[in-house]
Amino acid sequence: MSNHPGVSVIVPFFNSERTLAACIDSLLDQFEVEDGYEIILVNNRSTDGSPSIAARYSEITTLEEEAVGAYSARNTGVRTARAPIIAFTDADCVVSRDWLRSIDEGMSDAAVAILLGHCRYPPQASLSLRLLGAYENAKADYVIRRCGTVHHFGYANNMAVKASVFEELGPFEPWRRGADSELVHRLEANRPDLRLEFRPSMRVTHLEFIQTRERFRRMALYTRTNSQIESFKELGPLQRLGVLSQLLRRLPVYL
Repeated sequence: MSNHPGVSVIVPFFNSERTLAACIDSLLDQFEVEDGYEIILVNNRSTDGSPSIAARYSEITTLEEEAVGAYSARNTGVRTARAPIIAFTDADCVVSRDWLRSIDEGMSDAAVAILLGHCRYPPQASLSLRLLGAYENAKADYVIRRCGTVHHFGYANNMAVKASVFEELGPFEPWRRGADSELVHRLEANRPDLRLEFRPSMRVTHLEFIQTRERFRRMALYTRTNSQIESFKELGPLQRLGVLSQLLRRLPVYL
């Protein structure tokens, strides 16, 4: 931890006692980054043992947010964050040891404002779910590099944002879902000189999902909630074929 951190990590949590300790431990076990980092947890009205787990870690900051929703909790963390780079993950995720180093390196380009990273599922997840995860990574890479901004999106379980973006454009919308994608669209509408990038070395493992059916349900929900962003459009059939072609050519990269 650092008094003048280079990165602030924000993790909202709600009834996350099953995975919260693993998430925190992974964040504390990071390779050294220039200027150090701080960890900010935000309790979003948990009724289980999550707050007691967070209280075990004296080296991190734990805040409270009573407004329902992870984006309201993230905004509370952003207001407290002291670093020029703000990284987000979720309480049901564990990050790779070089996660913060990858973020720090990716943000060294002054034109990069938001980074999205590589998401995977646990070893015990079904093969079909791991392949779906590979498709999701290929899609993020393909969309950001090859598609127009109308197709761009975000996901706050593995995302980093320069603090200046929030200072200039304001916080996340206090929506239940989709506010990460809305922030991406707001940035691209107001600051076309700044970039969104996909960074494969910025890896998290999402512990919540084991079966493909569970993940498909969540993806369908994201599709519905992204529709509230006026400037957002889903990929067409030819673009989806492009994602699949890229996945097949580079499958090991995306697994």
